[in-house]
Amino acid sequence: MHRKSLIIFILTLFLANFSGASFAGEVKDEIGRRLTIKKIPQRIVSLAPGITETLYALNLGDKVVGVTSFCDWPPQAKQKPQVGGFINPSIEKIVSLQPDLIIATADGNRKDTVQQLERVGLVVYVTNPSDIKEILTSILHIGAITSKEKNARSLVGRLQKRLNNVQAQTRGKTKPRIFFQIGLDPVITAGPGTLINEVIVLAGGINIAGSDKARYPRYSAEGIMAGAPDIILFAPMIHDREFATVKNFWQKFKEIPAVKNNQIYPVETDLISRASPRIIDALEKMALIFHPEIKITK
Repeated sequence: MHRKSLIIFILTLFLANFSGASFAGEVKDEIGRRLTIKKIPQRIVSLAPGITETLYALNLGDKVVGVTSFCDWPPQAKQKPQVGGFINPSIEKIVSLQPDLIIATADGNRKDTVQQLERVGLVVYVTNPSDIKEILTSILHIGAITSKEKNARSLVGRLQKRLNNVQAQTRGKTKPRIFFQIGLDPVITAGPGTLINEVIVLAGGINIAGSDKARYPRYSAEGIMAGAPDIILFAPMIHDREFATVKNFWQKFKEIPAVKNNQIYPVETDLISRASPRIIDALEKMALIFHPEIKITK
């Protein structure tokens, strides 16, 4: 989809969801719930790292009064009061922060957490992005409910321009075959319907697990060898931070093109796993690995 048509689509979707909405009326969140936002939010609690990153990208850091223990970007977010994990946040702590808006995500926050917060009278907006188009739409939605529409439109425009730049330069080029490794034991990869798969494709690569039946399939060494990846990407997990461990693991399989040609690269887990503006950073980093000759413009 060309830039102009995609932006028009996003803005149309944005207006459809928020037409007639005001801070004295109802809005609909991304899972179809209706809620009332009575005024411009001044005290916001974020229940997911990607949401926190989006709030800061919209220059709302001064309005953020609470984050999860996983919210570590930008660095100043780590100085905010923490409400616990995004799967099991402390309702008591959230209430004590007296937020006038809580932003949660359907992918990570539990439904009963949202319901408990609603029962004590708090306003909870739930996001639900599953791909880059929906991440951009979520940015517009968050901008709308926080009175930062102009910032949101500007940010989405810049992100879309960067995405278009990558796609324009990789179009028509030979696409390397990619295996994205998640952890070592067992070796799991990202299949269809995942953000990782989408980013690989948009960055000009072919995901060897892209046609698998599972979203996160396990792969044996034999299965990876059959896929013959030209490049192996690795997202470090808590127990295998050392990149050397991963490279040593693959040295047993020198017949794999990526191993033979020393094409094994780490990709920061937070960049590729969070529904935030930084997903475009991940896309650009991958595109440079796949096609080192292209130029990235910010």
